[in-house]
Amino acid sequence: MLKAVIIIFILGAIILLRHGLIPLAIGIAVAAVLDPYVDWLAEKLAGRRLAAVFLAYVTVLAASVLIILGFADLIAGRITSGSLKDAMDTLKDYYLEYSGVLSDRFGISLKVPDLGRLLQSFGGGAAKLFIGMIAGAYLLLDKDYFLRLGNKTMHLFLNQKTHGIVRELLLESGQVIADFLRGVFIDSVIVAFLSSLILSLLQVDFSVFIGCFAGIANVIPYFGPILGMVPAAASAFLSGGLSKALMAALALFAVQQIESSFIYPKIIGKSTGLHPLFVLASVSAAGSAGGVPAMILAVPAAGIVKVLLCKWAEAQ
Repeated sequence: MLKAVIIIFILGAIILLRHGLIPLAIGIAVAAVLDPYVDWLAEKLAGRRLAAVFLAYVTVLAASVLIILGFADLIAGRITSGSLKDAMDTLKDYYLEYSGVLSDRFGISLKVPDLGRLLQSFGGGAAKLFIGMIAGAYLLLDKDYFLRLGNKTMHLFLNQKTHGIVRELLLESGQVIADFLRGVFIDSVIVAFLSSLILSLLQVDFSVFIGCFAGIANVIPYFGPILGMVPAAASAFLSGGLSKALMAALALFAVQQIESSFIYPKIIGKSTGLHPLFVLASVSAAGSAGGVPAMILAVPAAGIVKVLLCKWAEAQ
């Protein structure tokens, strides 16, 4: 009875504090992605895990700066190489120009974004990310401690046999999720950069922003690439007509073909071990049931289901 009350209390607390637990979720995701790299560095550094975590974060920061500089170099050619004020003025001119075109041609009215809300949202997101990175560092640094804590907690509620089964399932499921997160990040960055580059060469307005959107949308298998083509074709159509829109759509289609044929199977396909048909079925079913968020979670969820089914089959 006491165990049931404690479990209900914990679940209730998680539900009530779900928004406040976002930084912790970010930290867990960061730790899951960087864990193999930190373990490798710790081995090379004679077990100095603090130095390994620090070096891993420095590496990620350096890689992020290089990626941002690469995108910034593409942006400079399409926006401005002047001051920040010039860049903001250019973006404002773009917004006014294309909002007018959308209103005249399609009757679509765009509201001017509230700068205060945008800054508040950005500041809140940045704070959560910063706290999440710190939480991830603690999880990586004291990995063994948290694993022992998890084992002791499960031991309090489960008998020895069940504890062993649940622990094995959690480890394998966690490995599936961690591999998927690493693969999705690398895959999205590659797609975003290639899309931004090719749209810049075609002189499509907002090429980098659209390319980044295509990389983010690519998280959704099969349907994400289609979502990424829509703003590219729309921006190209508004600036260069139907022929330019077709060129932009075909260019992104080519990027997606490269991604689906070479990048995705090597990076993400091995993380879940699912046949493409099962991936398509899981994404379609999740989309009809829960929309875009469910579609994003469909592949790792299907990978976990596969782990559970394999364990159940072995037990028979």
